[in-house]
Amino acid sequence: MLTRGGRLAAPPCVPQLVSEPGSPNGKMRACVRVTILFTAWIVSCGGEDATDAEGSGGSAGSIARGGGVAGPDAGGSAARSGASAAAGNATAGAPGSAGRGGAAGSGGTGGAGSSAAGSAGLGTAGSQAGAASGGSSGGAGTGSTAGSGFGGAAGTPAVPPLDCGAEGWAVENHGPAANRINYVIVGDGYTAASVETTLVQHIETMLARRFTHESGQPYGRYRKFVNICVMKAVSENDGIGNGPTAFDGGNGGDRLARVNESKVNAYLREQLPASFEVDWKAVVLNQALWENTGSALMLWSGAHAESAGAALHEGGHGFHQLADEYCAAGTGDRCGRNTEGSGAIGDEEAEINSTGNPMTTGKKWDLWLGTTQKGLNTPDMGATGVQGTFEGSRYVDSGQYRPSLNSMMNSLFGEELDTSFNSVSREQIIFTIWRALKPIDSTEPPAGTVASPVDVNGAGVLKLNVIDPAVINVDWTIDGVTTMNAGTTFDTSTLSAGSHTIVAKAYDNATTDLVKLRTSMCPSAVTGRYCAATAWQNSQQEVAWSVTTP
Repeated sequence: MLTRGGRLAAPPCVPQLVSEPGSPNGKMRACVRVTILFTAWIVSCGGEDATDAEGSGGSAGSIARGGGVAGPDAGGSAARSGASAAAGNATAGAPGSAGRGGAAGSGGTGGAGSSAAGSAGLGTAGSQAGAASGGSSGGAGTGSTAGSGFGGAAGTPAVPPLDCGAEGWAVENHGPAANRINYVIVGDGYTAASVETTLVQHIETMLARRFTHESGQPYGRYRKFVNICVMKAVSENDGIGNGPTAFDGGNGGDRLARVNESKVNAYLREQLPASFEVDWKAVVLNQALWENTGSALMLWSGAHAESAGAALHEGGHGFHQLADEYCAAGTGDRCGRNTEGSGAIGDEEAEINSTGNPMTTGKKWDLWLGTTQKGLNTPDMGATGVQGTFEGSRYVDSGQYRPSLNSMMNSLFGEELDTSFNSVSREQIIFTIWRALKPIDSTEPPAGTVASPVDVNGAGVLKLNVIDPAVINVDWTIDGVTTMNAGTTFDTSTLSAGSHTIVAKAYDNATTDLVKLRTSMCPSAVTGRYCAATAWQNSQQEVAWSVTTP
C-alpha cells in the first residue's frame, strides 16, 4: 500500500526500542522489543531503521486513503498534493456553541481591506468556535493603502465539518483534512458513560497545557495547522486493570504502556472515512499510573497528574522524532552543565536534539549556540534559557550533549518554563508539521489565465485562503513589482487596462527566533525519518494569474 507521496508502506510492525523518564531510583532506561507479526501485544509499530536508539519511536504511521494501514513518513518533503478548500462567500461567523461534540462554528475573518479607493478593510472579526475548545477569534482585515489594491484577511470560506466518524469527536477543526495534520486520539478503558465525562476531562487537560502554557509551544502558534479527532471507543470495563478493555491496554514493562495495536488500527479503519488520512495516532489510557510510550502509536495515561506533559513528551518521540535528553544520573539539572563546546567526543546519533560532538554539535544546532530562547506566549517570560552543549543526554552521563539545561524532552514535570521544548526541538516540530502541508488551502479564482476575475461579491478580487493569516504572510508581485506582506487579497480594479502577471507568494512568517536552519537540508547524521528540515521548503508556495483588464 502507499503512504502520502506515493511511498510504499513499511511492514506493519518492526522491532522497536522505546523509553520513558521519571524513575525515582534514577534509572532512566527501559526497552521493549516487539515481534513483527502474529503477536497479540504490540507496543510500537515503527518505520525504517526501527532498531535504532531508545525513545524515538517510529514516525507517525498514517491510515492511507482507502483504509489500509500505511507505514511512516520517510522524512522527505512529502506534502499532500491537490489540497483544496471550497471557495465561497464567508461572512463573519457567529461563535459555535462550546461543549462536547458541538459542531464547529462557521467563522470568517474581517472584511476585505481593498477597494478601488483603497479604503481600510475593517470588517467584523469572525469567530471560529470549535467543539469544546471554543476556538479562536478571527482577526479583522487590516487596512489597505489608498489605491493600492491590497487587502487584509478577507472573509474566508466557512470551515467544513471534520468527519471523525460515528464515534469521533472533532475537538479541533481548522480546515480541510487534506491540508492539515490529522491527529487522532483513541480512548481505551472508558465505558459508554465515561467517554462522555472522564475521557473529555482527560482530553481537556491535555489541550490546556498544549495551547495555553509555554511548554506547549509551538503548538499554540501552529494550532490551526492541526485537526484533532478523539475517538470515543467504548470498553466494557471502566479503567485499565479492571477487566477487558477495547484495546487491551496495560503495562508494557517498567514504565511503558501497551495496547493491542492491531485492534486499534482495525478500529480506525472501520470508524474513519476511507478518505481520511491519519498523520498522528495516539491512545489515551484511563489510568493514573505513570505508564507512557513514545512510538508510532504514542500512548499516555490520561488520569495521571502529569498526563498533559506526558502527551507532549511522547509526541516529541512518536511524531517529531526527538531523543530523550535525560542522562543516567537523572533528569534536569542532575545531568551535566554547559560545557560551552568542550568535553569528550561520543557517537553521533540520528536525533536532532542530541549530539556526540560538543565542539560542532554535528551541525545540528551550531546556529543556536549561545542564544537565549524566547517564549512565544504573551508576555514573553522566556523558555529553556541559554542554548549550549550540556553534558549528559540520551541515557548517558558523558559523550552525549543536549541543547539546554532542561526541556520537555528531559524533565517534563510541573509547569515551569524550562519544561518547554528547547529551540532545537521547537524547530524540529515546525519542520515536521510542514512535511504534510502547504500554506494555501485554495485560491479565488483558481490560478491561471482569467479575463475578468470576479469574486462572489462582484468585485475583481484575487484571494488566497491560507491556513492561518496570523502565521502565513503573502507577498504580491504585480508585473514584476513586489509588495511585501500585503494581505491575502488583491483588487484588480486598481490595474490599468491591458494584460498583467500577478504572483502571490505565501510563506511562514516565523522569525529566526523560531527557525534558523532555512536551507531545507539536514545535517549529515540526521537521516531517514529523523530528517525533517527538508520540509521547510513546503513553508512557502507561489500561485500566479494572467489577468486581462478592459
